[in-house]
Amino acid sequence: MPIDATAKLDTSGTYGTSGTAHHGAWAPRHRTSARTYGHDSRDHFDRSPRPGQRPHPVRGADSTATSNAPPATGYTAGAPVHYAKLRQLADGELLNALRRVAAGRRSLDYREARRVLFSQIDNHGGQVRDVYTGRVITTHGIPPADGPDGVNTEHTYPKSRGTGHSDAVADLFHLFPTDSQANAQRGSYCFGEVKEVLWRNGEAKLGHDQDGRLVFEPPDAHKGNVARAMFYVSATYGLRIPDAEEVVLKRWTDLDPVDDAERQRNDAIAAVQGNRNPFIDAPDLAGQVSDF
Repeated sequence: MPIDATAKLDTSGTYGTSGTAHHGAWAPRHRTSARTYGHDSRDHFDRSPRPGQRPHPVRGADSTATSNAPPATGYTAGAPVHYAKLRQLADGELLNALRRVAAGRRSLDYREARRVLFSQIDNHGGQVRDVYTGRVITTHGIPPADGPDGVNTEHTYPKSRGTGHSDAVADLFHLFPTDSQANAQRGSYCFGEVKEVLWRNGEAKLGHDQDGRLVFEPPDAHKGNVARAMFYVSATYGLRIPDAEEVVLKRWTDLDPVDDAERQRNDAIAAVQGNRNPFIDAPDLAGQVSDF
């Protein structure tokens, strides 16, 4: 899909408001196997971390990275994002710049995020569509999560893999409405392409990929949305994406390019949080990061 290289370009050549970076520098992390991430049913409900559970380390973050108070520097709500300049960067430099761009976002509490999600962002004429099974419910607020007809809030980047310990838990860019049973099946498994199906509802599948890993595969029409949400969380909060999962996500962002509905959702979330998902505005940026 053609990209407008001057989208929201500001000729000042800075990222967000002027000043020094609020967050620390990006640094390489130790690699772990994609197999280490398994099923965690705790992701489906609003539960606290296990006793003694420690937050995952955040790449390049300091002690204020998840504060609800807006930092002194960084992105200002409504400020232009400088995609022409961002396209000149790669890897750590690009990730640092993206974190500065997002630094001034408004942090929501989780209940507020769910209310906004179900009543505004993904509510169209009183109807909300589950992104995994395609089921449509009628609601004007947070729907019941329990029971066979329950609808839950999917954390595309799972809480147990790091987002449950930061403002990312309520960041609308990776939250989506999902059927509670489909949400439970996904758990905290990595995304991948299923070759041996163990569970299926419509196009959503859980099963083994070609290398025997247990993975979750969303419908084709949501694969690009998943990829861009994962890249956003990784860049914004410094959370890693396992190698095998990253390969699949980069393939999906090309398979399912940005459409008008995703752009409109980006705009709607920007009106609430004051920041944007740059991988929706400029999908080619994902190719400039060799290792999320």
